[in-house]
Formats: sequence, structure tokens, C-alpha cells
Amino acid sequence: MLKNYLKLAFRNLVKDKFYSLINILGLTIGVTCGMLLFLYVADELSYDRYHQKASRIYRIVSYIREPDKVNKWVSTQPPLVKTLKQDYPFVENYVRFFSNGRMMFRQGERQFYEEDVYAVDSTVFDVFTYNFIEGNPKALQQPGSVVLTRRVAERFFGKSPALGQILQTNDSTSYKVTGVIEDVPKNSHFTFNALVSLDQNQRNADGWGGFYINSYLLLSENADLKKLEAGFPGLYEKYMSGIFKRMGIHITYQMQPLTSIHLHSKFDGESNGDIGYVYTFSAVAFFMLLIASINYMNLATAQSARRAKEVGLRKVMGSLKGALIRQFLTESILITLISLVASLILVALLLPFFNNVSGKAISYMQLLSPQFVIIALSVVVFTGLVSGSYPAFYLSSFEPANVLKGTFKARGGGFFRKALVVTQFSISLIMLICTWIVYQQLNYMRNKDMGYDREQVLTIDFQNNQPKDKYNAFRKELLDNPNIQSVASASAPVSNIGGRIIFTVESNTGMKEMAFKPTAIDHDYLKTMGIKLVEGRNFSDELPADTANSVLINEAAVKRMNWKEPIGKKIMLGTVPADGKNPPPTTQVAGVVRDFHQQSLYNPIEPLIMVYRRANGVIHIKIKTHNTAETLEYIGQKWRETYPDKLFEYRFLDQDFANAYHADELRGKICTTFSALTILIACLGLFGLATFTTEQRVKEIGVRKVLGGSVSSVVLLLSRDFTRLVLFSFPIAIPVAYLAMSRWLQSFPYKADMSVWIFVASCVATLLICWLTVIYQSLKAALANPVKSLRSE
Repeated sequence: MLKNYLKLAFRNLVKDKFYSLINILGLTIGVTCGMLLFLYVADELSYDRYHQKASRIYRIVSYIREPDKVNKWVSTQPPLVKTLKQDYPFVENYVRFFSNGRMMFRQGERQFYEEDVYAVDSTVFDVFTYNFIEGNPKALQQPGSVVLTRRVAERFFGKSPALGQILQTNDSTSYKVTGVIEDVPKNSHFTFNALVSLDQNQRNADGWGGFYINSYLLLSENADLKKLEAGFPGLYEKYMSGIFKRMGIHITYQMQPLTSIHLHSKFDGESNGDIGYVYTFSAVAFFMLLIASINYMNLATAQSARRAKEVGLRKVMGSLKGALIRQFLTESILITLISLVASLILVALLLPFFNNVSGKAISYMQLLSPQFVIIALSVVVFTGLVSGSYPAFYLSSFEPANVLKGTFKARGGGFFRKALVVTQFSISLIMLICTWIVYQQLNYMRNKDMGYDREQVLTIDFQNNQPKDKYNAFRKELLDNPNIQSVASASAPVSNIGGRIIFTVESNTGMKEMAFKPTAIDHDYLKTMGIKLVEGRNFSDELPADTANSVLINEAAVKRMNWKEPIGKKIMLGTVPADGKNPPPTTQVAGVVRDFHQQSLYNPIEPLIMVYRRANGVIHIKIKTHNTAETLEYIGQKWRETYPDKLFEYRFLDQDFANAYHADELRGKICTTFSALTILIACLGLFGLATFTTEQRVKEIGVRKVLGGSVSSVVLLLSRDFTRLVLFSFPIAIPVAYLAMSRWLQSFPYKADMSVWIFVASCVATLLICWLTVIYQSLKAALANPVKSLRSE
């Protein structure tokens, strides 16, 4: 029986090649997009799950509650996890990551800067799972050890063994290579290029006042997580209240499951994924499959008049309704199977492009995973049954007597078919509006005034403090070049000023200890970065006492302190010891700068205190727009002359700015691509309904033409019904899109307003697309010879 069903289904596909091609094309686009989005979602959900003990690993994050704000940090104090290991038997192990940032390693003639280098406890490989190429998990037990990733090892040693080799850093510290591991998978919430063993100071760090490490716990199988979290207030009272209580600061912690960090953690300084996008792309995949299924329904019912006699004859010959339903379902599943095969080929071909657009590294092996195979088969069953169910029941319900007498008219189901088209265009319009608003927000962030000038500014990072004593000589050499406008130094790049320390600040009620963002700058910093001074004066190189006596603050700091006259207010660079001895230096506010963004627009502007230092670890160089290549060559030459043993590496500030929004730019591209494809699939569905309508109204059109109706009047007649359907989608789509995007925009501290013109333009664009889609069938019907449609009358 199944063989007979398949044979008949194949014959019908071949018989109606044009409709079969449209059906297969629509389903292929829908299934291909659905599978690509599934791969994206599956990759997002896979983060950190490659660790064998992932279900038992937790990261500890900190909540620092000040009287007027709450800071959420992923960092903790060094002794925290050691204390928890001692106090709770079910804490099986711990590991701490001390960030060394960017380090230069040297081996013979080879020297390279490596980003993301961490000093870690030797237990790191007992907690986390990384595949060793050389060495073993005990690699970091000895001081002066380093474990490299494959990429870094090959960079220094090529294909030769790295084990036992010696690497040196800028400060002449030597590290012995004791292990090489595979590169950290991209589906990890953090990555590194090298891990070094802790030095003596890091191992013995026991201060509870500083938050500067990432802490992870490995719990036993039956650990009591609630008991552990219930003990956090006791830790504050025992170890931290003496430091923070007098400042009105309270500390508490939260345990984050390792596998939830990427999608659910939104702490300061993090750049993770977003569970909202997982839900969104899952919904898009579902709706694209649904729209593709609706296409098949519309196109199948559009051919109902052609299949009516077939159904009538089969019923007269004794075929039961159930057999007819199975026949039509077989046809839909066969089409879906053909679409699946085409989709798998397309997915394989498009995967490199999709990886490029999405920023993923999905391998071809994932297409062979059991999970993907199950999803692919589920897509066939779901799409085949959903798309074939309505046509199967609709076609099998025809009365054979009416069909064979020639009095059959395919009635019924009209409302349902029109509802499907309204659904299609509602979804399409929602995606169009959302995509437009996403791009508006991204464009807003790209073009918003950051409060500083990021164009034509180079950034050079010193690897350590040693070269700073030559900075002034290097600066003077650069300023001799007329293409270099200004040079300044700071303790952190202007686009990434992080961290907070406690200052003792003069308030309206006396001196108060409060946390502020700190940064050190020189006297040319404001000029180089184009930061405006709104009150008071800048630092001066003619006033050396500024290093000890003066600070600059931003407008946010003035607002936080509620100062009406900020100039001259006292700020102590630290906290006053409990015994009052050796207080920190006391400075005065010399000037107030206009607020500028210290990080990306995902972070609000925070109160900032700027101290004066003549030489710092980051150099900003403002150059002119012409002769850029020659200017860069000049800077590189002077760098090598001043620092012959240091690599010359630079980046442009606008590149840092662009990188901050790279992830959302990629998601925006995905939204645009799939929105366009959704509209394309919806247009195929509209084309199907246009075909059905013109087939049912062919005699009416013939009569109108005989009675003198013009082509334009017939086109308007047919287009009017479709216009109504699209108009019905507007009041459905607009509120949904508005609510969805309002919620999405809430995650941004700075956001563009949702202009009414976006909604108007999206509706107009949808209407135009509708008219362009139906114009072909309308013109075809209007231009047809009425004699052919009326010859039987």
C-alpha cells in the first residue's frame, strides 16, 4: 500500500511541475533556514558543556551594595574560595584566575604579545577539562610553569615539541613549558592563550578588600547549594565588616552554574550571549517552518479544482476517506523529504557563509550528530503533517456526485486560507519592524557622541612599567612630526576604563568613603581625546604638584555628590586607616570634564576620578588624516629606536569601538537575512492564494470583460481582496512588534526612540510587496480570452 501511495505521489509531483517546484522551493527555504537557526541555537546552548564536570562547577560573583548603588562584579577576593573549601566538606575543589592581561613572551629570536594570559591555581585541570597534547593535568604544580594552547605553541616552536622549552617575559621572568593543550573551544564563556602558575604573592593573597580574581568551585555530587549560599552573610560579618561596614558597603555573593553563564549572566564587564536571542531565533525557525507549511496548504487547495475529479473517481471506485487522507499526507511528506535533501545540501554549502555571518565555528561534524539527525527527521514529520493535514482533509471531503456531474465548486475553507495568509504577513511584518528597529539601535550606538574623539587615534599598550621612564623622550620625538597632532598617556584605554576603588570624598555632610572609577592621565589627555572641560582647569605640566594635590572629575561624580560648587572639594586618594595613622594623600578638585563613555553603550556613564601622572601604561596618539601610512611608519621607527627590545603593536581606537558591538552587528545580519527570507516564503504563499482565487473566479472575470470591464478594473478587483488580508495583519503585527522591541531596548542604557515612521514604512513596504506578488496572477487573469472561460455556458 505504501508503495502505491509513493508511486501516485510521485506521479502527481511530475504532472504539476510548476506547483511542485513552488512547493519544494518554499519548503526548502523554510527547512534550510530552520536547520541553520537550530545549529545556531544548539551552539549557544552548548557553551561550557564540554567540561566533564560541568554540572558541578559554579562561578562565584559579587554584589557590592553601596548606599546609593549596587555594583555587580564577576570578580571576588582571593581568599574567598579557599575559605569555602575549608568550611564546607562538599566543596571538592576550587580554582582562581588572576588576569595577567597582555604579556610578551620571548623564545630566541621569536617574541610575540599574547592576549588573555592568566595565573591560576594548579587545580585548574582537576576542575576544568582540556585536552592535553603534551604534558598532563599536573602541569602547573611547580612555580614558573606555563601551559600553552596549540596555537601559541606552534607560533613559537612550529611543529617541534614545546615541552621543557623556556619562555621569557619583558621583565626577564622565565617560564618553563610544562604542557600544551588544544585551543580553548569557542563555545566557552571565557578563553585564554596561556596559563601560568601562581607566584608567591598570588598564592598567599589573603586580603578581603580587593575584588580582582575570577573564582570557581567544584562541588560534590550531593552538595547542599542552599547551605553554602546561606553562609555568605556570615563570611561578610567575619572577614569583611571591619573593612566595609563603616563605609555603608555590604557584600554578598551568588553561585552561577557554569553552563548558565553564557546566556544568563549580565554582570559588569562581561560580553556574553543572551537567552533572549535563543528564544527569538527558535521562534523564527518555528515560524519559518510554519509559513512554509502554510504555503503548501494554500498551493494545494489552489489546485483543488484539478484534483476534484481524481477524488470523485477514487470514491466511486470504493476508496475510503481515510485512504485518501493517507494518500495526500504521503504527497506532503514526500515533498518535505525532497525539500529536506535539498536543504541538507544547502546547509552544507552555506555553513561557511553562515559561520562568517553569525561569528560561529560550527563544524560539518555537527551535521552528523544524533541530535541534528533527530531534529532533521522531526522537521520532516512536523512539516509534512502540518502542511499536508488541511489539504488532505479538505480534498478528501469532496462529494463524488457533484464532482462527476460537473456541478462541483470548491467552496468552504476560504476563511481558514485567508487567516493563514494574514498569519504569514503578520509574522513577516513583525520581523520586518523588529529588524528595522535593531538596525536603528545599532546605528544609534555607532554614531552616538561618546564624549571623546575616536577618529584617527592610535592606542599602544605598554606591557609593564619598565618602558615608562622613556615615555617623555618618545613623546617629544613623535611631536616633531607635523602629521602627529598630540600624544597622551593614561592608565587605561579611554574606551575601557574599568574597576573601582574607595576614595574618601568631601560630601555635604562631611568626609565619606565611597567607590569611584579611577584613571590616571597626563596633561595632554583631554586635548588628545577631545574631552571638554566644563569647569575649572586642566592638569598642567608646569605644576608638578598636581600629581599630589589635584584631581579632575566628571559631571556624573558631581551629580552623585550633589555638589553645587565642585571646584576645591577635597578627595583623599584612598581610605583613612582605623587608627588614623598614615592617611592617604588629600587632593582638591581642579576641574570638571564633560561626561564621556568609559566603556561601550551597554554600560552607563559612571562617576570618575582622574589623577595626574606624567607617564602611564597606555599611549593615545592623535594623527592627521593624510599620509597615514608614512605616519605609522614614523611612529614604528621611533618606537623601535626608543624600545629596541619591545614589539611595536598598535590598534586604532575606532576599531576597539567597533569590536564592542560586533556580536550585535552579527545578530543584526542574521535578523535581516531571515526576515527577507520569511517575506519571500510569505510571498510564495500569497502567490498560491492568488492562483486559487483566480481559478475560482475565472468565469466571473470572463463575464466582466464581455460586459466591457477593463484590464485595470479586473486587476484592482483581484488585488482588493489581497490588500484587505495584508491590512488585517497590521493591527496584529504592530502591537506585538512594539511590545517585543520595547522589552529588547530596555537592556540598553542608551537607546534610540522607536519612530512611528518605522512602523508606517514597514506597513507600506509590506503592502507594496503584496501588490507586486499578486500582480502577475491578476494580469494573467485580466488578459485571458473570456471565450475560453465561458465556452461551456
